[in-house]
Formats: sequence, C-alpha cells, structure tokens
Amino acid sequence: MNFIIKNALIYNGSTTAPYTGSVVVTDGFISFCGPEQPTGVKYDSVIDAKGNALAPGFIDAHGHSDMSILAAPEATGKVSQGVTSEICGNCGLSPFPVTDLNREHLQELYRRYNVKITWNDLNGYYKEVKKRNPFINIFPLTGHNTLRAAVCGYEEHKLSHEELAKAQKLLDKTFHQGAFGLSSGLLYVPGIFSDATEITALLDVAAMHHKPYTTHLRSEGNGILESLEETFSAALVAGLEKVHISHLKIAGCDNWHKIKEVFNTLAHARSMGLKVTADRYPYTESMTQLSVVLPAPYNTLDDVALEALVLDNAEFKKLQTALHDLPPERWQTVRLVSTSASGMTDYQGMAFSDIASRFKRPPAEICAQILREDATGAMGAFQGMNPDNMQKILLKPYVACGTDETARPEAYTLGRSHPRGFGSFPRFIKLLLEARLPMPQIIHRITALPAEIFSIPGRGTIETGKIADLVLFDPEKLSDNATFANPHTLCSGIHTVWKSGKVTWQQDTA
Repeated sequence: MNFIIKNALIYNGSTTAPYTGSVVVTDGFISFCGPEQPTGVKYDSVIDAKGNALAPGFIDAHGHSDMSILAAPEATGKVSQGVTSEICGNCGLSPFPVTDLNREHLQELYRRYNVKITWNDLNGYYKEVKKRNPFINIFPLTGHNTLRAAVCGYEEHKLSHEELAKAQKLLDKTFHQGAFGLSSGLLYVPGIFSDATEITALLDVAAMHHKPYTTHLRSEGNGILESLEETFSAALVAGLEKVHISHLKIAGCDNWHKIKEVFNTLAHARSMGLKVTADRYPYTESMTQLSVVLPAPYNTLDDVALEALVLDNAEFKKLQTALHDLPPERWQTVRLVSTSASGMTDYQGMAFSDIASRFKRPPAEICAQILREDATGAMGAFQGMNPDNMQKILLKPYVACGTDETARPEAYTLGRSHPRGFGSFPRFIKLLLEARLPMPQIIHRITALPAEIFSIPGRGTIETGKIADLVLFDPEKLSDNATFANPHTLCSGIHTVWKSGKVTWQQDTA
C-alpha cells in the first residue's frame, strides 16, 4: 500500500526551517519527501494536508504504559495528542525481569489491568505486546526496582556480592533482549535502599552496552543537588555515556531558588563528558502513588505491604496518627486523582482539604481509609512546583517532553489520568511557542531528540527510508483541553496520526 500526503508544511525533525511539500509512504516506510511532488506514480490514496503541519510522530520520552498497553492497546490518551512511540519502564518500574520474589507483588501492583503476568523476561513481555498490535510503539527500559526485587524482594536489604552479581547478570540479559536503558526510582521501595556501590555496579553493565541511565532522583526537593551529584558521580565512575533526568523539577517553595545551581550542576556534568538530557511534563502539579504523602516509618514500605499492614486495626490507628501529624496546610496541596476505594468516585480530582469539608471529617482520616482499601491503586497530585522554573526547564535545548503517564482509554475503565495523560504535547508546543521558540526547535525536542537519547532506530525524522510514523496537525487549533475535573478530555488540532503508515488516530473535524 502506498499513499501521498501533499501540500503539507513539513517539519522534518531537525531544527531547520519547514518546507511545503509532499511525503510518500510505501509499505510503512517513507519512500519520498521533498518540496516537489513525484510524477508518474500511482497512489492508493491521496491526502491533501491543506497547508497543515506534518511532523514525525511524537515520542513520549517518559511514559508508564507498560501494562495498560496490554489491556487497552488503542492507547487513546497518547495517540490523540500525536504520540506514536513511548519510552516506558521509567522510575525504576518495569514488568520484567520476573522471578518468584517479585511476581506476586507486580501482579498486585498492576491488578487494575486484569492482565496475568505469565512471562519472566523482556522477550516474554515483548511477545504479549506484539499480540495486541498496539497503536503506539513501546520501547522499554529495565526498571531498577523490579530488577532489585527479582533478586532479593522488597524488604530493606543491602545486596550481597552474590546478589549484586545476579542483578548484573539479569540486567545484561535484558539488554541482550532489547531493553533501551536502565531506569531508577530512588524515591520508591526498594530503590530507596540502594547505595552508590549497587548503582555504580549496574551502570557498569549499562556502559558496556552503551545504554542510557534514566533516573527519578532520590530527592527532587531538599536534596536535589546531592541527588544530582550522586547520579553523575556513579555515571562517571562507570564510564557511562548518557544520563537522563526524569521529569526534571524542583519541588517545594523553599527549594525553588536552587534552579541556577541545578542548571550549573547539569552543565558541569556535561563538561565532564556526560551527555546529560532530561524530560519534563508542562504542568506544575506532579502525580504519583498517594502513599508518598506518608512520613517515616511508612515511607520504607511498598504499597502492597502497606495495604497488608493496615488491615490490622491497631496499625491502622497508628497510620491515622502519623497522617494527623502532617501540617494542616499540606492537605490543601494534595489532590486525589484516582482510587477504587469505596465512596470516593465523586471526589476524584479534588484537594483533600475540599474533600474533608464535604465529609466533615479530618483529611488525615479520609486519606488513611483510602490507603487501607487501595494503597496500590490510589494516585495523588501534589502541588509544589514553580511556573517560572518550569518555563526555564522547558526552554533548555536538552529537555524533551514526557507525559509521565499511562496510555488510557477515553473512558475511565483503567483509572483516571493526570491531565498530562491527554494534553502534554499540545501544551508543551503551545508554551514554547508563547516563549517565542521557533517551531522547528520545538518539533525537534519531541521527535529527533528523544530518538537520539534512546537510540530509537528508524524514527524521529522525516527522511527517505525512515519508518512512516507521522502526525498531521493544525498549529493554530492546537490546544490541550484536559483538566483535573475532566482529565480524559481530548486535545484539539491533531488531525491524523500514522504508525508505520497505518492510521492510529483521526480527529473528527466536521
């Protein structure tokens, strides 16, 4: 099958100026692109772009669709905003490697997707993905937390020499099977228990395979500078080439002033020979498991263990007491995004202070009850980022766009997204256009840049011979429409999306 897209304003993924021209797709590949239109060629179909922008398919540099893609392969939240590829397995969590030490935990963690984890390694996971023929390409990283748990479980534990060697061997196997890098989530259990020796030893393996290391830093607030130093020190000792900072941000108003020091630290690492990049979603509220609100000692428990612990009434009362001790203003900055806890459906998207007013109960008690019923599934959004800092981060030429989200259906059958799950890419483009960044540079950041960071073959640019992952959109109508109240609202302005030459999304423009 071949077709031509004519009269398109073509942004080819480089930073050069666009041109008006045509792109011919043959059997899923770009067979021609240029300002003229080929003559003497018959096409199965002709698409008139009518002057709209044509770009390489957008690449989500930071996604979490590892399991949702098996449950809902149409990936509506992603394709509707122009995404054709996702880097998944982020923040230390991937659905492989699987052993008897982590299988039950992973199955419980992913229970909402109703997918049985029958595989052990990346090859087995890939087979399940390919069966679904998903609407986006999945490029998985190996998650350090999953890898660690495959060796010694989720308890607080320092890896022995034998365990570390086993972890290195498992990581090496995932790279041979096609993993695109190593990710860590050092804020989460069990990554929180790792030390510099462990991380450096694993980065030795990544360096041997010339793979990038992506990290959710151990701290994105008070300890952000120390966490960056920890990351870069380990990378330099291991001889790593690429370090990628996940969702680069500075959390907490007491830390906002550190933005210059953060940029200086990144620049220094680059001067030492590291290729340092980052991703960022264009919002100032983060989202993760609601349980991260918990103080010590609960912050060392994984969500599965937390649910089991607080089934005991005495332990549940202790949890309530710990949450009551949090500052009252904290509940104004924490929003309930999604949960399956009973009676909470109508309150998703609301701040806990507002929910408490409706129930006439302390927010700590409401939060504790949600965690008792649904610690593994409850998600919260957390205020604490500065809009000016966000803009400064987005403007950096080494920052790609990442949704930090799961690809979900438009219906809420697989839970609720942060608005970024349906609006990150149009919002990213709009914010940078408002900051007067030229469109070619913006398109480069969401196509060729992530393709280069993660060494994605055949994608990221519009060139002859490349895979025909494409997005046709109207820059004038481009708009993100999702809110916390209605997070699955589709964006505007994305006309058609192709993955390997096949249409995966077409917006009704009638």
